[in-house]
Amino acid sequence: MSFTEMIQYILYIVLTAILPVAAKYTVNFIQARIRESAFIEEAAKTEARSILIKDALSDVMDAVLYVNQTFVDTLKARGEFTQSAWEEAKQKAYNAALLSVSEESKKAVASVYGSFDNWLQLKIEASVQAAKTNNTRM
Repeated sequence: MSFTEMIQYILYIVLTAILPVAAKYTVNFIQARIRESAFIEEAAKTEARSILIKDALSDVMDAVLYVNQTFVDTLKARGEFTQSAWEEAKQKAYNAALLSVSEESKKAVASVYGSFDNWLQLKIEASVQAAKTNNTRM
């Protein structure tokens, strides 16, 4: 056996032993990067969804405050704020919020909470209570 044949034989044995191990580590490394990438992508989606939901909540609060200032305060000043006026105020706030909240935000809310409509009604009630506790009447 010549020196060249012996080197080739040794290289063959070494590569046969090392190549599968190196391939396994390479595959594991690539899989880890893919999982990390998917995690980063999901985190970015979650953050974007969170921003959309915060924007929707801000729009709801703005709608409640708008109805409070333009409708409720006027009726209260006249002493005409009745239960039916209360129901009308809630409906006005609901309609104003529906117009204010973007379609993207509506979809984000629905994906997290199941129903945009139910979420909106709950948030209007919560916004009214928050306005009451901050001495902003509704």
